[in-house]
Amino acid sequence: MSIELITVLLVATFMTLLILGLPLAWTMGATAVIFTVGLFEPSTMFMTMTRVFHMMLNYALVSVPLFVFMGCILEKSGVAEQLFDAVYVWSGRLRGGLAIGTIIACVAMAAMVGIVGAEIVTFGLIALPQMLSRGYHKNLAIGSITSGGGMATLIPPSIVFIVYGMTAGVSIGDLFIAGVIPGLLLATLFVGYIVFSVWRRPDWAPAASEKDRNIPLNIKLKMLKGLIMPALITLGVLGSIYVGIATPTEAAAIGCLGAVISAAVNRRLTWTVIVRACYETLWISCMLTWLFFGAQAIIGIYTLAGGATFVKNTILGLPFGPWGVVIVMQLIWIFLGMFLDWIGILLLTGPLFVPIVVTLGFDPVWFGVVFCMNMHISYLTPPFGPSVFYLASVAPKGISVTDVYKANLPYLWLTFVALAIVCAFPGLSLWLPSLMSH
Repeated sequence: MSIELITVLLVATFMTLLILGLPLAWTMGATAVIFTVGLFEPSTMFMTMTRVFHMMLNYALVSVPLFVFMGCILEKSGVAEQLFDAVYVWSGRLRGGLAIGTIIACVAMAAMVGIVGAEIVTFGLIALPQMLSRGYHKNLAIGSITSGGGMATLIPPSIVFIVYGMTAGVSIGDLFIAGVIPGLLLATLFVGYIVFSVWRRPDWAPAASEKDRNIPLNIKLKMLKGLIMPALITLGVLGSIYVGIATPTEAAAIGCLGAVISAAVNRRLTWTVIVRACYETLWISCMLTWLFFGAQAIIGIYTLAGGATFVKNTILGLPFGPWGVVIVMQLIWIFLGMFLDWIGILLLTGPLFVPIVVTLGFDPVWFGVVFCMNMHISYLTPPFGPSVFYLASVAPKGISVTDVYKANLPYLWLTFVALAIVCAFPGLSLWLPSLMSH
């Protein structure tokens, strides 16, 4: 059987099982078993077990449950509420200050939590009611939360970077630092859009009330304490990686300690909080682990059949040049992002795409940042759009899924603009990691 026919049959089988409602991990695993038995001896399954075993020995994998636990504790510790209140008090005089403050707070939370769903749900419960009650247009309010929360894919310590680093075989610390400037660029574009929108349509964000404008300075200074703990946690995690005194896994442990201390300071550290955080961490970690198993199985059997070489030769044979190949890869990601979540896309395409871009002379760290920005796009695009459904699940009555999609559109186009800038100027991603190596 030719590799071309194998590829068509594998994709058809995979999509059929997915459409039938089989979970992604089982879909990948079942497809791998079907093609292993159909193409090779049953004993070949031992090869899959060996791939999975070697993957589970990867020390960097330990950082995943640690960062997830850190995020779960922070979500329940009151840090998000304090952070939003502090940012709002200092940006409240600006027209559109609540939306701007939401973007800033999302960036700060992303630097601690790194989980998109947790951010969007948290700020959907905290910021959205406040903006709507103050007369903000629903598009401005909704868009600032979904787009800001989605930046957790890019702002370190992103779980996406950890899995990409394991898949691509590159330094997770370099990936974390590489995401800082592109993440801030994206946040700046979002804030710029909000400022432009409220200048053009003042009714979208009514001016702050006299009470909000006249908050005494001593109260404003007192509320700055809401920024202290987030700053210390971020500094502990990213700073320890940047100066080279901790690996990402060790930095994750530092972040967990900071999260527990933060919860204790806010008097939220109860046995119930710890148990719930542990359960959530276990659930997310198990889900990711089964996805790793399934991806290792399907990629392993496809590679054994000659699929990796076929994909490489096909893509390198495209008459578009190196940059054209990278654009084609991104179009594939965007298409897949309409139906699959980021981890399925990464585990399926990463082992195939990364060696190709390295062969073409591109930096795999830069390519990781490009991947994360594409995944930010996938979080906002229909029909899957996880960010949309995260917010819709906690939005007040009267806000439909269609409203959320419409509110996302300007931020979606701005993400494409940021992606184009990062592609045109790779140094934006690679400058800080280059400083770490000196």
